Amino acid sequence: MLYAEIDQFNPLNYKDFKPTNIMDQWILSKLNTLVKEVDEKLEHYDITNAALRIEAFTDELSNWYVRRNRERFWLTELKDEKIGAYCTLYRVLTTLVTVAAPFVPFMADEIYQNLVVGLDKEAPESVHLCLWPEVKENEIDKQLEKEMDLAYKIVRLGRGARNVANIKNRQPLSKMLISMDTLPKYYADIVKEELNVKEIDLGAEMSDYVNFEIKPNLPVLGKEYGKLIPRIKQEISNKNQMDLANTVKNGGIEYIEIDDKQIALNAENLLVTMQGKEGFAFSGEGEIGVVLDTHITEELKEEGYVREVLSKVQNMRKEKGFEVLDHINLYVAGNNMLQEVIKKNEELIKHDTLAVNVRYHENRNSYTETNINGESLQIDVEVVK
Repeated sequence: MLYAEIDQFNPLNYKDFKPTNIMDQWILSKLNTLVKEVDEKLEHYDITNAALRIEAFTDELSNWYVRRNRERFWLTELKDEKIGAYCTLYRVLTTLVTVAAPFVPFMADEIYQNLVVGLDKEAPESVHLCLWPEVKENEIDKQLEKEMDLAYKIVRLGRGARNVANIKNRQPLSKMLISMDTLPKYYADIVKEELNVKEIDLGAEMSDYVNFEIKPNLPVLGKEYGKLIPRIKQEISNKNQMDLANTVKNGGIEYIEIDDKQIALNAENLLVTMQGKEGFAFSGEGEIGVVLDTHITEELKEEGYVREVLSKVQNMRKEKGFEVLDHINLYVAGNNMLQEVIKKNEELIKHDTLAVNVRYHENRNSYTETNINGESLQIDVEVVK
């Protein structure tokens, strides 16, 4: 709530504000679903799954809603987009601590004291004196939840593919290929932005980009069909490898027939390995597979340098204890190639880091040696007085 404090924002002045942003509508739908589900589970003494639902919602709130709305919180003017983000987040947090209070009583009450009692002198003095939140059925939109959850799942898979290829998210990539045929443009734009890719291709044939290796799990199949293993291997290789892999991964069963014997192939008796071909990184879950094109052009490499510089400067601001709105002078030295890249993108860098000036080659004793995607660069920052 740091930006709310800077804006001196009081959510009590906007009790009747109606959020129209799709992200706000989504998280409010998830919030009402959470209240409903946790209430039902507690009614049946299902404590563990009630707690797991709260944990899952907290993850979505932090790693998806707040992450996706950072630029709204960063807006300089207090207009409807920023007000909507503030009001929605405040309502979600104050409702969440009430739902979480039976599970983490002391933490929930401390957050409640800061968020509610500190603002509203008429509020109950403790979260444990509050009524259980009311479910607003008119705010629950299951279709919206389903679509957003799908986008979130694709992003998680894309991050997994990046990890497999050991490529940071700050390094832009040219293309992402997704096995599913349709994805509304709004969600496709979210996926592109979150995964830092320029283009998305839907309905991609995964077998064009992925090597499948499927072989018998010998301790299992060998025990029952020892002499038939060579023929079982042959039958497996005759199958469509992608279809068989998806069937097995999704918990299904595929049958083969050898000498009038029906042999069931499943996740227990097969070992399935799926790996992106050269220049591609793969990740899959259930029926959804994603592939990242990991070929990096000179243009993409330059953009990756810029994003890495931005990250390093922002981290230095935090480490030196600068205020969020402090303007700075930025100093760089020690790498002619990177300095040319910075000059080329100077306005963007100044805008994103609140730098008034970028200065090159100056002699300073306070430089920090940094690694910018394998290139060494000296950086220093100071507050403009």
